[in-house]
Amino acid sequence: MTQSITQRTKFIKMPVRILIILFSFLSLLGCETQAHSASPLVPHVSSKMEVPRFWMNKIKNPDQLLLTSLEIEKMNQKNLIREDLLLCKIEEMKEEWTRGEILTFLEEDWAVFGKTREARYGREGTPLGDFFWNELRKNIHQDGLKEKNRLLFGFTTRRTDIRVFPTETFSLDTPAHREFDRFQHSSIAPGSLIGIFHLSLDHLWAYVQAPFIRGWIQTKDMAIAKDKGEVVEREEIKDPLVVTGNAVKVYEDPLFQRLAFSAPMGATFPIIHLPEEAKIAKSSYVIKIPFREKDSRLTFRKGYIPKKDDVHYGFLPYTQKNLAHQAFRMLHQPYGWGEMSGGRDCSRFIMDLFNVFGILMPRNSNLQASLGIPLGPLEGKTDEEKKKILDQAIPLATLLRMPGHIMLYLGKDSGRHYAIHSIWGIQVKGSTGLQTQRIGKVIVSDLSLGSTGPGGSLLHRLTEIQIVGSEFKIEK
Repeated sequence: MTQSITQRTKFIKMPVRILIILFSFLSLLGCETQAHSASPLVPHVSSKMEVPRFWMNKIKNPDQLLLTSLEIEKMNQKNLIREDLLLCKIEEMKEEWTRGEILTFLEEDWAVFGKTREARYGREGTPLGDFFWNELRKNIHQDGLKEKNRLLFGFTTRRTDIRVFPTETFSLDTPAHREFDRFQHSSIAPGSLIGIFHLSLDHLWAYVQAPFIRGWIQTKDMAIAKDKGEVVEREEIKDPLVVTGNAVKVYEDPLFQRLAFSAPMGATFPIIHLPEEAKIAKSSYVIKIPFREKDSRLTFRKGYIPKKDDVHYGFLPYTQKNLAHQAFRMLHQPYGWGEMSGGRDCSRFIMDLFNVFGILMPRNSNLQASLGIPLGPLEGKTDEEKKKILDQAIPLATLLRMPGHIMLYLGKDSGRHYAIHSIWGIQVKGSTGLQTQRIGKVIVSDLSLGSTGPGGSLLHRLTEIQIVGSEFKIEK
């Protein structure tokens, strides 16, 4: 199953000018606010609210299992066959693709993100002219496709951006908004399985299918397996080592001198030895990591993670306590559209969080909010009616969505409902009229945020409230 770029555009890559407005209306993302005092842009938040225990203490049984591993596996299988979620199990992809099938994908990309009558601007604010678009078309190398094409399999060997086209050039709606690059889909963690359709003319880029998106990555960031069996064997590991910290360093040597890469929350690796089993100089987890040889071949080597680092053998139990700890490990981490500059946008925050429990999440907020148990339609509801519905939500296991943004519900305090989310900024009324105030990080806020903007508060703009779990198991 492969993703439709048209679908991704409809739900994820709206025109950037619209996105900027949406994020301005309701966004909050990760800046550098002090942990000991509330941000002036985020009222009603005290330092104690920025600690997970504050929210856990409001829950009767935070250690209660919301979903068993078997229930999560069944949910994942159900979601994988939903074409609208754009999820893909790479090891189950077919191995032969026709020229027409791949051309359809490439033409979808061009129809949505290619040259239009509207001006696009590069990183330095210079308009992208005909020369750029013609060279880009040439490098996509459609003429290089055969009538029948074998799908190759491989792994990413470092964190890499997945792009709409084989270029590092930005595509900006306006020269002033460099944070929103239309050519940026997302990032892919090291050790991610990919299916490889096609190479660019300069062989510097590969057109690939990742588990949650399709696009171009740089060939230097991947290694190609000799056959499908080589990757399937690795993917059948049932209890991987899971990164539970915001990011964890993986080393090439047991003395932690040579850094292999940094792996984000939710990344998984086959484990060779646990710390107590590893007979090496320093206590560490020993994992199996992919390595790119000079000829691009895939080989595997040992990777080492210090025992003290935030990793877990197997996926974490899906409890409200664990959800709280994981969400707050990303508090104040920077916002990044499509993970630009190493940050996270709102939907990547949600995806990375749920990955540590083995729950497959789509990449965008609209699709994420279609998972789980809805708490009823919100269309036409007043703010007071929405508050009553929120009172039935499950703290830390409920997603709150509005157009262009998604949050994790934390609970209620002093009559206010709170969420944790990654946000860009908000619109506020200033002395000269409406102003966009950048937040740019993961924050805690109550749902009145944005109330002075033209779109109203976060609460006012809520369109979906979804419980990720079994509502009959959870005590609020």
